[in-house]
Amino acid sequence: MVEASTLDAVLRQMHARPEEVELRLRFHAELINSELFVLLVEEARGDRLTPHVVDLKGMRAVLVFDSEARMAAFAGQAVAYAALPGRLVVAMLAEAGEALSLIVNADAEHAALLPPEALDWLGATLAAAAPEEAEAVPEAFGPVTLPEAALALLVPALERRLSGVPGLAAAVLAGVRWQGRGHGHVLALAGVGDPARPALARAVAEALEFSGLEDSVLDVVFPPPEAMARIAAVGHELSPAPFAASESLAGPNVGLDPARPPRLR
Repeated sequence: MVEASTLDAVLRQMHARPEEVELRLRFHAELINSELFVLLVEEARGDRLTPHVVDLKGMRAVLVFDSEARMAAFAGQAVAYAALPGRLVVAMLAEAGEALSLIVNADAEHAALLPPEALDWLGATLAAAAPEEAEAVPEAFGPVTLPEAALALLVPALERRLSGVPGLAAAVLAGVRWQGRGHGHVLALAGVGDPARPALARAVAEALEFSGLEDSVLDVVFPPPEAMARIAAVGHELSPAPFAASESLAGPNVGLDPARPPRLR
């Protein structure tokens, strides 16, 4: 029996309630943050991958699975594959030069099909520029004033994007009154080093996008301990999963060299 992943659980929910836009957005968020197992025609050659492409109703689609066990059960035999971050798979397909679709967990009744236009949107979202840095002076911090419906979407999305961040000691969502800028909201993060901060700001922007709150403004701040304590006293503390170092597994799978990401062939 294949153990269900968070991605597969969201797929089931989306299949049962296809009219809920929030579930589709959550599926997109889980997809880009999950490890996906891509079925290949042959073992990778250097940095080049040849994905297995199926013809389906006039479109060509690449098959990915949320676990190696599910992929093996679907194939029924030993197969070549690559385990890649979902965001990398989306970017590769969006830039493939061919209108490819993506099928997630093709063995399941609740399998999802993402057409080329959906992959293009996801790819554009992931490729968007990082938020601009700005200097502003906070006058006071206070409770979050977002509607409950918005919080119900935003808080889980932020917790998913912040899960596993090395060094992250605390994350607090709070209201803020800026000097000369009026009121707004901040996400205060503690324990994160300077090199990781731009990437985290981009991750927060993605969380807003995948929560359907892309028009909202949420400033990401990295306050000193004294200010962080004041923010935590009035704000809403988030509970992302802590960082856990993973072991490196040797095998025929494609290695992930950030300087040389694999390319589709």
